[in-house]
Amino acid sequence: MMKRRTYTLWHKHLRLNNMVNNSSTIFSFHHPTSTIQQLNNKLTMNTFDNKHIQIIDFLASHHYQPTAKKGANWWYLSPLHDEKTASFKVDINKNVWYDFGFGKGGGVKTLIELLFHPNNFQDYLRNLTIANPVQQIQETKTADGIAFTNIETEELNHYALYKYVVQRGITWNVAKRYCKEVHYRSRGRNYFALGFPNRSGGYEIRNAYFKGCISPKDISVISQGNEVCHVFEGFIDFLSYVVLHGDCDAVVLNSVINVPKCIEILDKYNCIYCHLDNDEAGRNATLQLKANCRSQTIDASDEYVGEKDLNDFLRKRKVESVEIQGNIITPSDKCFTMVKNMR
Repeated sequence: MMKRRTYTLWHKHLRLNNMVNNSSTIFSFHHPTSTIQQLNNKLTMNTFDNKHIQIIDFLASHHYQPTAKKGANWWYLSPLHDEKTASFKVDINKNVWYDFGFGKGGGVKTLIELLFHPNNFQDYLRNLTIANPVQQIQETKTADGIAFTNIETEELNHYALYKYVVQRGITWNVAKRYCKEVHYRSRGRNYFALGFPNRSGGYEIRNAYFKGCISPKDISVISQGNEVCHVFEGFIDFLSYVVLHGDCDAVVLNSVINVPKCIEILDKYNCIYCHLDNDEAGRNATLQLKANCRSQTIDASDEYVGEKDLNDFLRKRKVESVEIQGNIITPSDKCFTMVKNMR
């Protein structure tokens, strides 16, 4: 029997810059420059702005949960220093913070600069664990989250997901090896999506119309016992690498703000290859990895120079070639016939 669990989606579409109104349904949000994509494009110290990301969403992505909510003021254990009594206050209406124990405050840009500044980076790594331990989030409905109920996972089978996967250049066999078919209920309706698990029990979920996550948000770790590890920004890029080059040890960040979470894991390897996006956020994340990993760290983005990411490179190459290393699925393949018959 499949396990049924309840999660909360930290719904950035609604929190970020009010780009989607409260009456909108999140599952029809499919603009190519979605709010989550805009968030990923903003994750550098030089481009952070109060109106681009809510502080509470940033804290939630690092597993910092409020210890108290008093009106618009949410209180947290500080991410900047050790403490047992919460002294870190966030005004959710103004999107500003103040740390009474640290004697400093500001917007999200100031917070990121303090956390990721080279002089503070190692302290930040040590302090990542001072917040409340990660727990399974139970069903809640607040102004900041949308409840996902009746969560069920199973092997990939749905033809709509097959079409989505193949359109992204990923073979069905590779997708089935690493992903699940996730069914969930929200706002009285049932949905399904391609799900990629993270190490904390959450899922990155994708389909042709929606891109989001089921909390808790965390990195994904794939261990095959190799001495070399590959780092990817998102799981579609990881699957693209597997199609192109085969299985590997990997860390999928699921957001560039998760770089600090993977340092300890990466230090166990002899060599690290970074396959991050060819944009400012990706380049800055690669620089952070080079600066803080003890292992040899190599920027591998030269493979897809001229393209935004590894998946764009794969899809372009797929158009130019009938077959990539014998992995491209054709309509005559047995698995295509099997899935098609399920419609």
